[in-house]
Amino acid sequence: MTTVISIKAKDGIILASDSQGTSVKVKTTIKKVFKINSFIGIGASGDNSQIELFVDELKQHLQNEIKLESEFRNQMSNVVLNLHRIHNHNHSLLCGYAGARLFFSPLSVAAAKPKNGDPYLYRVGFGTMGKNKEVSPYIYKINRDYVSIGSGSNYARLVLKQQDRIYAAMKKKLSDLSTENNVGIASYVINEVKQLDLETGGKTQIAVINNDGYRELFHNDQIECHQIMIDNLFSSLQENFSNSEKAREFICNIFPYD
Repeated sequence: MTTVISIKAKDGIILASDSQGTSVKVKTTIKKVFKINSFIGIGASGDNSQIELFVDELKQHLQNEIKLESEFRNQMSNVVLNLHRIHNHNHSLLCGYAGARLFFSPLSVAAAKPKNGDPYLYRVGFGTMGKNKEVSPYIYKINRDYVSIGSGSNYARLVLKQQDRIYAAMKKKLSDLSTENNVGIASYVINEVKQLDLETGGKTQIAVINNDGYRELFHNDQIECHQIMIDNLFSSLQENFSNSEKAREFICNIFPYD
């Protein structure tokens, strides 16, 4: 499995993941963050061959810049519905099943940043729903500032919630922060999950989508952004610890009772 996260920033959106894969119980390095076009990227978990097929289909159908979010959603829906029809529904009929089974099941986070608009984030996958456990594809918008998927998603969500709480105590949201700052947070979160989830490991992969388009970051870039995050947080904490009353309020917000 894997851990994939996405964090919104004031000037873009970040995708991050680990790079550990498993083949016949042997740990391998695989790619989990992908460029679809200049302003759309995805982070995906699941079977690597299925992810590659999913990415190829998205690249084929979303080649051009998409200006409207509704257009992005419609094209993404068309792709997942077609893959579901071919690899789940039709394949289940060929195998003699009365209903569709989950033969094709990659899960992804799709991030987009139009040139003249705010970034948006969608969760896309294939699963079961309802009391009859009907197999169905789905795509829905993430309205929070962050999301996580994969085997380490619960750990990642906890660390992200703690980060969100720190900045909320300073009257800020993660989406108020710079892309560089949130790259630092993303690298920290993935590295923390590596210590907790056996299925998460390898190098950290990070991509940024902003007005300049999609860009994957090298390790040195990640280190630089992590230092920017540390410096910014240090400055903010100095301001919030300027007097004892303010410091107490800050700490209470970070460590709520319920």
